[in-house]
Amino acid sequence: MKGMQPVLTAQAQREADRLTVAEFGLPGLTLMETAGRAAAANIGEAMHPIAGKHVGIVAGKGNNGGDGLVIARVLHAKGAKVRVWMAGGIEEMPPDAAHNRKLLEAIASQAPEESIAIGPLEGVLESQADVFVDALLGTGLKRTLRPRLQHVVKHLNTQPAPVVAVDIPTGLDADTGKVLGQAIQADFTVTMGTLKPGHLFDAGPVCTGRVIPVDIGIPPHILLHTQRSYGCTWYSMDAGVRHLLPARAPDAHKYSAGMVLAIGGSSGLTGAAVMASQAAARAGAGYVTCATHASVAPVLAANLTAVATVSLPETTPGDLDPGAALTALAGPLRKAKALLVGPGLGRGSGTQDFVCTLLRTSTLPAVVDADGLNSWIGRTHDLARSPQGRWIMTPHAGELARLTGDASISDRLHTARTWARRWNAVLIVKGMPSVVGTPDGEVFVCGAGNSALATAGTGDVLSGICAGLLAQGLSPKEAAVAALHLGGRCADHYCRDRAAESMTATDMLTVLPRVLKLLRPEPQQHASVW
Repeated sequence: MKGMQPVLTAQAQREADRLTVAEFGLPGLTLMETAGRAAAANIGEAMHPIAGKHVGIVAGKGNNGGDGLVIARVLHAKGAKVRVWMAGGIEEMPPDAAHNRKLLEAIASQAPEESIAIGPLEGVLESQADVFVDALLGTGLKRTLRPRLQHVVKHLNTQPAPVVAVDIPTGLDADTGKVLGQAIQADFTVTMGTLKPGHLFDAGPVCTGRVIPVDIGIPPHILLHTQRSYGCTWYSMDAGVRHLLPARAPDAHKYSAGMVLAIGGSSGLTGAAVMASQAAARAGAGYVTCATHASVAPVLAANLTAVATVSLPETTPGDLDPGAALTALAGPLRKAKALLVGPGLGRGSGTQDFVCTLLRTSTLPAVVDADGLNSWIGRTHDLARSPQGRWIMTPHAGELARLTGDASISDRLHTARTWARRWNAVLIVKGMPSVVGTPDGEVFVCGAGNSALATAGTGDVLSGICAGLLAQGLSPKEAAVAALHLGGRCADHYCRDRAAESMTATDMLTVLPRVLKLLRPEPQQHASVW
């Protein structure tokens, strides 16, 4: 998707490197030199002035270690006092890494010992530095670290000096973010080419610190080819979301701007419907109608001054009459461009029958959230054919576990891809970070947001933003990706000058217009008629 950043698995990154060398003709030595110089530039900036600083580099036997050797050579040239501790002999190294070791050894043979030295890995256990560089293993690790390396990792994690990881911290699985025995706790990570899933999930954000992707010369078409060929993911960016957001036409009216029909709210849960409806309007829908149980309709009407309300007949307070409720919605359904079903709607049997009948028979794009999702528990056999690619499903972990029957959902990438395909729907799997899966197998990781979102009601706001964007003509995939990013940016914007733990879901409604102003394309300017 335009403006989004590829996220490559370790295998895909290796293939991108191979294609760059074999088919594009860029030598591996050039890639290694570029990678090492980019990492050295970031270390030099972080430790400015680098001249006179003690830099300790632990280097492995592979190409990650080769990057570390380039870093050592570049920083030594800038006046740093460099110590390199090697995990193996030169005979164990691939040609490009071995070449860089020979270069560094040649420099060390002519330089004062206090300015540069190379020794065995165990030497780091007795050493101190102003900054350590972890260039031991890179992205290839798939099994628990050997005890020898665990000792090194433990030592570096206890040092007061900052640690910079090259590509990914040693001990971290590049594809999952899981710790394999012990993992470096880096202050920042310089990653080559693109982000890796391990930077984003599980222990990744804790171990990597700030992640800085650097361009090492891999052509964009090769990155895109490997991203698609290996089932990798996308990382949402402001530029990509800006490209998705619709601009309102100069001659727009409330219905051409898109009408959302939101269906939600019940006794004790009216706030969910209020926030979701208001979010749909804030996201740009020109008209929002909120349909709710007759017994709570006055409460919603009192709290939704800019949103119309419809009272739905009940068999008993809190349980809808399916047939009568569908009849009451006949008029709004003719005008609506998108549905939002579920926030706070309740779980009565009549209500659930109403939800399933409505969603089976409607051809409108729909956001199915909260009790809209709960209505399908026990009826998931219908989820293979009912969505027909038109739904955005927004479950939290508990709802997703009940729908799938799997209580141990830990791999959000796999979960999003698997169930979006199986249900033929766009699926938002919430977490930090949240993930969007699509029926055609694409997966998007949200590149915005923080812990401020860990508060009740943010999911209701998210579902409303999704519906508001759907009503304006975005596809379910586009609306889900954009809405998730916008919600994350609301949290980021809020936390610029306020504590994350103080944010409530209604604060997102206040901040959303500012975020849209920052991200939405400027409307076309017309010359004055005067």
